[in-house]
Amino acid sequence: KDSHCAYTMTTTRPRKNLLLLSVAALALLSTTPLLTYAQDAATADIVEDDVTDLGDVIGDAMGDITEGLDEEVVDLDDAAAASAEESSESEEAATVDDATATADETTTTAESTAEATAESKTDEQTQPQAEEEEEATPPPAQTGPFIDLFGEVLLSLEMVDETHAQVHQHYTNEVLSGKKVVGLYFSADWCGPCRQFTPDLVNFYDKMNARRGKKDEFEIIWVSRCRDVDSFGQYFTHMKWLALPPQEAMGQRGQYLGEKFKVKSIPTLVLLDEIGNVITLDGRNKIPMDKAGVGFPWRSPMSVLVSTLFPRSFRLLLKSQIAGVLEKAKAVLGGATRGGGAAAR
Repeated sequence: KDSHCAYTMTTTRPRKNLLLLSVAALALLSTTPLLTYAQDAATADIVEDDVTDLGDVIGDAMGDITEGLDEEVVDLDDAAAASAEESSESEEAATVDDATATADETTTTAESTAEATAESKTDEQTQPQAEEEEEATPPPAQTGPFIDLFGEVLLSLEMVDETHAQVHQHYTNEVLSGKKVVGLYFSADWCGPCRQFTPDLVNFYDKMNARRGKKDEFEIIWVSRCRDVDSFGQYFTHMKWLALPPQEAMGQRGQYLGEKFKVKSIPTLVLLDEIGNVITLDGRNKIPMDKAGVGFPWRSPMSVLVSTLFPRSFRLLLKSQIAGVLEKAKAVLGGATRGGGAAAR
């Protein structure tokens, strides 16, 4: 069909030209109707030829458009297929990446959990070991005159708030280290004079420990004469110093200290020097007479002379030697007394 239309387009054009020339010649020779007829015929052929040419052009254009559309459709199909393949590949890659990331996160979480579990187990294992080591660690060996008098442990009390308190334990030599004067306070909650004197003693204690150049050189140890532990705890809240444990104070040690320092009534305040020698047995009456502590700790002239001439280490050695001699003398005297009694029988 295309070739026929093309052939018609190439073979009809010379004939139309010849006809136009004939018509033109006739028009010149003939009358007006012939010219009009020739013009009409030429016009009809031209219109026909134009119509034919327009159809051919439209047909060719439609063919080109159809081919273009087919190519575009093919291209669009190919592009859609390619896009679908790329999307599928992207989704697969994203899925693989997500799976890898999830696996990495799972691995990381598992490692973190394992590390945390291991650390927790290590802490759990370390804590009992530390507690066992603390329990297994023996207390430091303590010797000296204060250990002989008070034992190895002394107590202090800390007020947490207005209605609660906490008791702390201290090693005797550590808590009394650096103290120049140590007082023994025999007192009880059921004793009226004791309850009256205790606030005065608290004020005096604070004043002596605030003195310039002698700060915190004075310590008091309370030897309780309370009847039970609850009373001990209640009365202890009114004091700022140390105390013997209640079972010690109300037991043999408290009785021993009372006999050693000739305690006949309470309240009684005995003052000792830094090696345990007696300074005064009458601190209870010294304080009201010297509330400012001008003569504190009221040493005797001989005691002042000895403490000035001889250092603490020498006085401590001398005391231990004298104590050894006295013990031997008591043992000898005791043996002689028993021997004399047996001979008398």
